[in-house]
Amino acid sequence: MIQMGIDLGTNYIRLCTQEDGLLYNEPCMVALDGQNHVLGIGEDAKDLIGSMDPNIKVISPLRENPINFDVLDILLEQLLYEHKAFRMFQKTVLLVSYPTSFSKESCDILKEHLEDLGAYRVYFEQEIWIAAIGAKLDLFLPVASCVLNIGSSNCDIAIFQNGKMIKKSRCNVSGSTINIAIKNWLFNSYNMNVSTKQVEKIKRKIGQVNIQQNPKSLEVVGMDQNSHVLKSAIINENQIVGILTLLVQQWANWILQFLSSLPITMQQDVKTRGIICCGGSMLLNGLPSYLQNTIGCPIFVTDDPINTVSAGLMILLSRMED
Repeated sequence: MIQMGIDLGTNYIRLCTQEDGLLYNEPCMVALDGQNHVLGIGEDAKDLIGSMDPNIKVISPLRENPINFDVLDILLEQLLYEHKAFRMFQKTVLLVSYPTSFSKESCDILKEHLEDLGAYRVYFEQEIWIAAIGAKLDLFLPVASCVLNIGSSNCDIAIFQNGKMIKKSRCNVSGSTINIAIKNWLFNSYNMNVSTKQVEKIKRKIGQVNIQQNPKSLEVVGMDQNSHVLKSAIINENQIVGILTLLVQQWANWILQFLSSLPITMQQDVKTRGIICCGGSMLLNGLPSYLQNTIGCPIFVTDDPINTVSAGLMILLSRMED
């Protein structure tokens, strides 16, 4: 039997197995030509963004409303066949982690499509559940465990106790919100339009939540909106702090509101045991300490916050029986 995990994210899609670990980790994108022939998926598709050919379309199927299942099918079919998910005389079981914004109807449609591709069984579970497992929490304890997952397109918090998800909440501010805020700031301050790759570089190099005495600087390159030629600007960490302050405060207020809605015993559990955090946004410099100081409880970030969900999928795959 073949067993594979799919971490289905709005920005990234990941494929893993227990035996081989992470097989694929690339943008959830497909590039098509004028006749809807596939030009590339993942990074190959992303590289075609901004192509001079007007017939080339780069589509992120999960970003469209409603979800573009035709393009999602193309992506999954190419990805699963490329990694030999379906073989003669073997049954394939797929375990899919999906964002909390994904509806039950969407899961049902996707399940049917995956079965049409050749899957014998398809199981779905919300990303926050898989994140909790990837963080290696014992969710069956009689005390409350709190998990926070802030990714590119999702922001979720949940309480687990006695093997159940007791309560969850979703915030509209996510990593993509930060990207938009940085792009808008560069446009308004420097009359510059920058690529997503440049924004990710800014977050990685000088993404900072707390004011620094000796802030690091970074040269940013983008397109001047008036002359339409490349230009550059030097920005520093403290300027990014000014952009992020309002957003991280929204996160802190949302978490505090969620915790205050819990029974007193659960609130005490979280204050004592802390919050386990994952997702790429937790790599912003100073964010864990900012949340800890503002919320008033310990904040623990998983060893690999970007791939915590994939780790959870692999743990679950290891527990599945043939």
